[in-house]
Amino acid sequence: MNSSLPIQRFCSGVVLACVCGLLVSIAGCGGSNEGAAKGPATTNDSKPKPEKGESKRPKSDGTKTEGTAGGPKSIDGIPYDVFFDKPLTLAANTQTGSAPNTTVAANDTPKGTPSADTTTPPKDAPKEAGGGSSVKDMIDQESLSNEIKNVRNYLAGKTASMSTYNSSLLEIAPEAATLAVLAAAVTKHPDNFSWKKNAKYVRDLAWKIGETTLSKDGKTKNSFDSVSEMYAKIDDILNGSEPAGLPDAEADKNFGEAVGGNLVAIMKRIKKSEEVLKATISSESGLKKEAEKTAQEGAVLTFLGSILTDPGFSWDGDAEFAALAKPLVEGGKQISEAAKSGNFALYGEGIIKVSTSCNNCHPKFKP
Repeated sequence: MNSSLPIQRFCSGVVLACVCGLLVSIAGCGGSNEGAAKGPATTNDSKPKPEKGESKRPKSDGTKTEGTAGGPKSIDGIPYDVFFDKPLTLAANTQTGSAPNTTVAANDTPKGTPSADTTTPPKDAPKEAGGGSSVKDMIDQESLSNEIKNVRNYLAGKTASMSTYNSSLLEIAPEAATLAVLAAAVTKHPDNFSWKKNAKYVRDLAWKIGETTLSKDGKTKNSFDSVSEMYAKIDDILNGSEPAGLPDAEADKNFGEAVGGNLVAIMKRIKKSEEVLKATISSESGLKKEAEKTAQEGAVLTFLGSILTDPGFSWDGDAEFAALAKPLVEGGKQISEAAKSGNFALYGEGIIKVSTSCNNCHPKFKP
C-alpha cells in the first residue's frame, strides 16, 4: 500500500495538469484570439472601432435585421452580406465614379431636366424685355380695347379728307403700326374679342396703310383713296362685319412680322407717349385730373416696350438691347400704377425710367 502511494499522487498530478491545461486553452479561445467577436467598450464621445477582419460598413438607416447575438445577420432569412447598405448611392457611384451629393438645393435644376433658358419661347413671347410669356402680361383686355378705339378714331379723322390726310402723313404710319401690333395681340390674347377671328385682317390692313403712307407716292390722290378704302374695311371688321374681297391672311405672326420689322414706326409711337405725358403731367393734381389718360399711355408704353425684343425685329437676341429696353417696360408699369393710385412720386420714377431707357438706347442702337 505504502509503496503505491507516490504513483497515485503522480497520476493525480498528471490528470490535474491536463484538466488545468484544457481549461486555460478554452479560456484563451474565448478571450484572446483576434478573429473572435469581441464586445468593445463604448463611450458617449467615441464610436466603436471595427475589429480586424470586419467590414467597415455604415449602419443602414431604418433597416431591420435579424440574427442571434454573435451570429450572422439576416433580413427575412436572407444573409445580410448579400445586401448593399445604400444601393442608390452605390448605383450612382458606378455611373459617375465618385460619391454624388444627393442633396438638391431649392433653386437647383436636376441634370437632364430642361431649364427655362433652353426651351424655345412661343411665338407670342418677346424675350427679356416683357418679363412674361403671355400677351395678357403685356397688356390687359381693357387697355388693349381702349387703344384700338383710340387709333381707330385717329385714322377716321385722318382719312376724312385728302387735306387732313396730307397734313398728317408722317404721323399716320406710327399709329397704323400700333394698330397692327395691337391686332396681332388680339389674335394671341387669351381673352375674348367679338372680332378676334378676323383680327388677322385688321393686322395686315393696318400695316398696309403704314406702308402706303411711307412710300414715295404716299402723298397722292391714289394713295389717299387706297388708305381710305383700307380703313373702311378695318372699320367694318371692328363693327362685327365679315371681311369682303380680302385675300386670306396668315393666322399668326410675330409682332415684328406684323409691321415688316419696321422698328422706327413703333419707336415713334413710344416717343409720342413720352412727350404727351411730359407735356400733360407736371403735378399731383394734374396726375389725378388726367388719371385715365395717363394709365392708358402707361399701358401702351408697357406693351410696346415688351415687343421690342420680338424675333421679328432687328435686334432679336441682343442682350444689351434687351437690357436697355427693360426699364421702358418697368417705367410704363409704374406710370399706370401711379395713375390709378394718384402717387405722383411713383409717376416721376416711371417717366424717368422711360426717358433714361430711350436716351441710353438710341446712341447705341439706331433703327
